[in-house]
Amino acid sequence: MKKLVLAMILIAITVFPALSDDSAPKRSYEELAALYLAKEEARPEVVELEESLLSIADHAKPFDLWRSIRDTGTPSRLRAANGLALIRLLFPEGDPSRWENVSGFWFPQMIPKPLAAFDAVYYTSLALLDLEERGAPWLAQRIVEDLRRSSRAAHLALRTAPREYENLVENLEERTGLPPVGGWPEAVVSGSLPFAHAASSFVTQDHAMMLGMVFLNASGQPVSGMGPFAWDRKKGHVYRVAESLNDIEWWLIP
Repeated sequence: MKKLVLAMILIAITVFPALSDDSAPKRSYEELAALYLAKEEARPEVVELEESLLSIADHAKPFDLWRSIRDTGTPSRLRAANGLALIRLLFPEGDPSRWENVSGFWFPQMIPKPLAAFDAVYYTSLALLDLEERGAPWLAQRIVEDLRRSSRAAHLALRTAPREYENLVENLEERTGLPPVGGWPEAVVSGSLPFAHAASSFVTQDHAMMLGMVFLNASGQPVSGMGPFAWDRKKGHVYRVAESLNDIEWWLIP
C-alpha cells in the first residue's frame, strides 16, 4: 500500500507543474512529495472527523439545517456538522460534483435548493477551517474540489463567486499548502453569501435582463435563457418574474 501511495505521489508531482496555474507558488519535487504524502496520511483523520461531526449534527429538516449554518451564532463545530448533514441530504449520494441534479424549492418560503446547495458547500468549508483538527482543512478542500468537478457549478459558484471566496481559497492553501491540480479558479466577485434567498417579490423580464440577473427555471436551477424566477446575486435577492408591470399588478390584487 505504501508503495502504491508513493507511486501516486510521484505521478502527481510529475503532472502537477504542467497543469498548475502560473500564479501558483513553484515548489521543488521534494516539497510537493511532502505535501502529497501529508494529504495521504491525513485521509484516516478526514474520515474520522467527518463521521464524528455527522454524529453530532442536528436531526432537523434540510431547511432548518440551512438556517443553522447561516447563523453566525451557531458554534463552528455544529455549523460544520450541520453543513455536512445538509450536503448529504441535498446532493445525490452526498456528492457535490452532482450539483446539476439538485432541484426544487423549500416551501412555503420558495427557496431554491440548487442555490442552497452552494451555501452548504461554502458555509461548511468555512466552518471546517475554524477547527483545529489536522483533517479539517483537507475535508474542506475535498468538498470544494468536489463542487469544482461540476463544470456548471464551478462557473456559477467559483469562477463567479461571492466575496467570501477569496478568503476561503487563501485559508485552504494556507492550511493544506496544496491547491488542486490546475489551481483554484480566478473568480469574478459578485455579491456575498448566502447564495439562496426566498422568492419574495416580483421583477419584469426586461428589468431582470437589464440588471444582468440569472434566470432560474421552475425547479430553481440557473438557466441561460428565460425562467419564472430571477436571481440578483449582486444584491442577494430572488424574484418571481413577470412579463410586464401589468402582470405584477394582477398578482398583487388581493
